[in-house]
Amino acid sequence: MRSLPLKNFIWNNAVVFILLNSAGALNYIFQIILGRSLSPEHYGSFNSLLAISSLITTPMTILHLVFSRFIAGITEHKLEQVKTLLTKSFKAILALAFCIVLVGLLSAQWLKDFLHIESTLLIFFMLIAASFSIFQQVLLTVCEGMQRFFSLGIIAGGGSLARVLFVLLFVVILKWGIEGGLLALSFATSSAVAYAIWQLQDVFRSHSGELSSNSFLEMARFSIPSFLMITMVSIMSNIDIILVRHYCPPDQAGYYATATILGRIAFFLPSSLLIVLFPSVAKATASGSKDTHYLWVSLGLTSILSGVVFLVFLIVGQSIINLVYGDQYSSAAPMLIIVAAAMGLLAISHVIFSYNMARSEFSFLWFLFSGVILMLSLVFWYHDSAKMIAWVLLLSTATIFLGTILNRVYLSFPQSNPPN
Repeated sequence: MRSLPLKNFIWNNAVVFILLNSAGALNYIFQIILGRSLSPEHYGSFNSLLAISSLITTPMTILHLVFSRFIAGITEHKLEQVKTLLTKSFKAILALAFCIVLVGLLSAQWLKDFLHIESTLLIFFMLIAASFSIFQQVLLTVCEGMQRFFSLGIIAGGGSLARVLFVLLFVVILKWGIEGGLLALSFATSSAVAYAIWQLQDVFRSHSGELSSNSFLEMARFSIPSFLMITMVSIMSNIDIILVRHYCPPDQAGYYATATILGRIAFFLPSSLLIVLFPSVAKATASGSKDTHYLWVSLGLTSILSGVVFLVFLIVGQSIINLVYGDQYSSAAPMLIIVAAAMGLLAISHVIFSYNMARSEFSFLWFLFSGVILMLSLVFWYHDSAKMIAWVLLLSTATIFLGTILNRVYLSFPQSNPPN
């Protein structure tokens, strides 16, 4: 099994970068439409619900790593084995989606009080959107593992375009407010799922193949560190907006949501590179090929992209906020710079996380876990303002960044075996 040549690796990165960041641009248009259509208080409520949705769907996104790593290593009867994985996954996901909605409804009153939102109906709409999102994640993961990067980008872009169209209908034209925004997410994601099934029709039409018990055992073992990594990264990129909504006044939560939505560009802009990095390193590792060039290319591109985003916000962040959201959100500018710096550090760390996971090197999880505990502990004591929570986020991501870099340097040296 041959690893992906560097030329093809760079080409695939370019394709994925263009398509997924086009989808990302549409997602930001979606956010801008909401920000201009809702008050800061309601905009903060919407994004706190969106953050909860991201945390709910985190357990299923382990499939992103597990399936991608497994599918990348299949050399024979690929369609048949992938069909078996999809069939078993969809049955499990249907059960999971039902449980998510049920548990969410049972805890709806508590969530309503914790987030200080107006109606439990919003919780229900959020749960429906989260359920569709799980199905979309599985289908995108299959495209990634089979290295169908163009199809992956088209599915993601189509879903993002649908978001914009539905939010224009439900929020701008029909004036349905937060409910309209959440309905737009549900309709857009379900549309993306339908299109993804059509894109993968060759897989769905193939016969199911046999998977050995060792295959499931291998996936089960890999799923545990995958779950830990994805959960902790999701916490670091979402929990701040939830905590601000809980501890701070509604207007501050709205300003912080604005800073977070823009500041996350430093994290999400280069994140598309990981779509190519992970299966490429997994395949290279399985074949015994050298893979460090994949790491250095991805680290270099991520550092440049995140650095440029941070510098832009540092220099003209205030003007961007006023232009995009309006003068009513100008108080978000100081927090935007802090959040962008934190997300840039997390993006660079995330490259190393993915590289280590593809090589089954999991010691970095200790540093990621330490950063999460530091974040939650400090916010518990220091939450007088949204800006203070932003500083805590930066300190925590800097801790993760330094620990991850040192861990990668240590792993790069040959490890001697202890004498018998």
